[in-house]
Order: sequence, then structure tokens, then C-alpha cells
Amino acid sequence: LILYMPALWMRSEQGAAQYILTPKPMTWTAARDFCRQNYTDLVSLRNDAEYKTVQEVANGKSVYVGLFRDPWVWSDLTDSSLRYWRESQEINALSSEYCVAMLKNESGKWGDRDCTEMQPFLCKCSM
Repeated sequence: LILYMPALWMRSEQGAAQYILTPKPMTWTAARDFCRQNYTDLVSLRNDAEYKTVQEVANGKSVYVGLFRDPWVWSDLTDSSLRYWRESQEINALSSEYCVAMLKNESGKWGDRDCTEMQPFLCKCSM
């Protein structure tokens, strides 16, 4: 079920989770803080079904998700080995690109980004 909310929100419910698209661009850290203050956290993906739902909610936009390098972990510190890196993605340990976005020009595959880059983002709200 996808609901279109006026101006700012698009929600989708899958099982016990709700996904909220926030189209206002923020840095990754500001997006994480916003999600933690208003919902649960940035979205973390555990399986293909969640990934497909989140892709649908993203509606073709590039959006931040909760994956960041420390090494690569989810912002809510849950475990998941799910990865959808774009084919051309190089994981460079010396890079300053420590945050991850689903990329619209890569069919929703993931790319690392500089955390200060402004992007829309997806929050997850546990029901």
C-alpha cells in the first residue's frame, strides 16, 4: 500500500515497517538525525522484498539509505549482508564517500556518496 501525502511525504507499509520518503534534500547526518527524531532511523534493508518496496517508495529519485562506512554498517546497527552496489562501484578505502544513496540513474542500485551531499532520503518507522 502506497499513500501519497501532501507535499512532503510518501509512505509505504510492508509488514511491521513503514517507509517515509522525505524529498527535502539534507546531508546524510542531518537526514539520519531527522529520521531518528521523527521516526526510527534511515531505512535499513534486510531482503529483496524490502529493497523492492523501498525502490517503489523512492519513486525513481536518488535517496539516502542508512548504510555508511565504519566499515559498511547500517545506521540502526542491525545486521544485513544485503548489498545492491552499482556495477561500476569501486569501494575505495581512501575515498571521502562514506554514505550510501540509491541512485536514480542506476535503477536504484547503490553508490557511495560524500555525506555532505544534499539528497532526499528514506526513513523507516517500526510499527
